Amino acid sequence: MRALVYAGSTVVALGFGLAAIGANSPAAERPQALAPTESPIDSVSEDMVAAGMATGTTSNESGIALGSAETGSSAPRALPETSAPSDETPSVTRADEEDREARRRRWRERRNRFPAPSFTPDEWRPPEGPIRIALQAGHWKAHEAPDELDGLRYGGTQWEGLMEWEVNLAVAERTGEMLERLGYEVEILPAVVPPDYHAHLFIAIHADGAVDPAARGYRVAAPSRDYTGRAQQMVDLLRDTYGEATGLRRLPDVTRRMRNYYAFNVRRYEHSLDPRTVALILETGFLTSPTDRRVIVEDPDRAARGIVDAIRAFPVTALAADVDAPTGSPSPVTDPPSDR
Repeated sequence: MRALVYAGSTVVALGFGLAAIGANSPAAERPQALAPTESPIDSVSEDMVAAGMATGTTSNESGIALGSAETGSSAPRALPETSAPSDETPSVTRADEEDREARRRRWRERRNRFPAPSFTPDEWRPPEGPIRIALQAGHWKAHEAPDELDGLRYGGTQWEGLMEWEVNLAVAERTGEMLERLGYEVEILPAVVPPDYHAHLFIAIHADGAVDPAARGYRVAAPSRDYTGRAQQMVDLLRDTYGEATGLRRLPDVTRRMRNYYAFNVRRYEHSLDPRTVALILETGFLTSPTDRRVIVEDPDRAARGIVDAIRAFPVTALAADVDAPTGSPSPVTDPPSDR
């Protein structure tokens, strides 16, 4: 029995001795997996997620994997023995933080290019001089967009080689011709508007597109921030007159991108409208719809008449002759012979 006790004591002593040797060995000094508070993933902020930097298998500027969206794991990996940073190697976390701060600074500078206008809708006044109408042909000359609007260089829908800008330009030109015969000053603008452009009324003319050829209809939207307080009145008029002239279906909904169209955002973009300009955007129909194409492609005069009728009925842009007309409604526009 004593022999067994002595043998057991010897084994225990040997175990303690090996543990002590292991505690003093170089292997104990190897870096372990970072604690959660030290993880590089903690430096991935909401700004980086919004920028697409924390989706899927995320990595920082040095290519260190931070986790996988497929597995749902965000635990940091143990650093390899040879990857300990030297004094000459900048911290990855510091680089990420500097990059984040640079993005915030750029966003603040663009977002607050101008303060909000000091006038209220009650104090708003239209420009002096002849009534000036700006018609923008969406996506026309978009390749000339400046760097602040580089996203405009790639966009627009198409159908069997027919580009959206061609359809938008045709509608804008026909609308301009009708308005000029009535006595309006008209300017056809490309995708990029001049800085702080000012007019009585600005209409951005676009066309929709969809994979489903059954998708059809038109829609009109005012800016999400309308400093003049008058855009919605023009939108309501155009919804009615455009539908009557074209016979197309009106879509009750508008998209967020329509209401936040870049030309409306004076606080962020240099190439945007003067906030005193009444503005709206019109999606004339779906270029991918056979029904809508019969109007916006084959008979753009119908679309143009719908726009002109709304402009003449809008108090800000109504002609004196229309205001003084006994019936109170504009006389129809007589179209000259067309060579189209």
